[in-house]
Amino acid sequence: MTIRPFLPLGLAAVIALPLAASADPLSIFQPTQVRAVSVTPSDVKAMRALPPLDAFGALRGTRVPGVDEVGSAQEAAQDAGYALRLPANVPAAFGSNVHYQVTQRAHTTFTFDGAKAAAWARTNKVTLHPLPPGLDGTTFTATLAPITIVTYGVPPRNERHERGVRRTQFLAVMQAPLPSVTSSGASLQTLATWFAAQPGVPKDLVAQIQALGDPTQTLPIPVRFDKQTATPVDVDGVHGLAIGDQTGIGSAIVWMKDGKLFALGGTLTQTDAVALANALK
Repeated sequence: MTIRPFLPLGLAAVIALPLAASADPLSIFQPTQVRAVSVTPSDVKAMRALPPLDAFGALRGTRVPGVDEVGSAQEAAQDAGYALRLPANVPAAFGSNVHYQVTQRAHTTFTFDGAKAAAWARTNKVTLHPLPPGLDGTTFTATLAPITIVTYGVPPRNERHERGVRRTQFLAVMQAPLPSVTSSGASLQTLATWFAAQPGVPKDLVAQIQALGDPTQTLPIPVRFDKQTATPVDVDGVHGLAIGDQTGIGSAIVWMKDGKLFALGGTLTQTDAVALANALK
């Protein structure tokens, strides 16, 4: 059993946050809604080709949070430090195979180093966008609270299923408090604007995220529209995002409420996924 295939669903929002950040540099980000941004295969290829963050400064702390598996929802809540919300009635089709996983708290700092960035640019023969005043030497600190994922059934091992082979039934429920991001100097908007202007960054993707406005209100969720659909839905008393369709092959619901990010998905139709999300207790 592994948590890794399901982390991107929720962490996509966390990863996208700095690119659009415009709040006060010492604030804790508390968006209240999510919206989809279209990510194309060329966008994915371009982003993978970009240099690592530590090419531009010192990156310290947690790179990939550790994951602990525990035996019950009560243990997961104790490790995470917050009460879990889970479906009141899980359909029998998902069976009794339940796993509870909790990531360890992550604390990461990044200190921008103008000299290091310039050296990387010279080595790779790249002309970087001019450095804005105040960015050099600024330390950005991100703290990510534990993420809990509760899974029911058997997760699919790959995306392809042979004709006549019965697909496994699977449901995952993820939840986590929103991260806090602080700065010792320049704002996150300054850092994000500088990175967005660099060679190789997909301009269409940047424009979409920037068009969403203040990320303290709206958090972008990257969606591969060549493989997925995404539509707004009302869920759990708030506005959320449905990713998938009514085929039952796979759907997910992502939403934010009371300072937490929630995601529920699996081998479900969109209607069934919304119903389960509405039944969280």
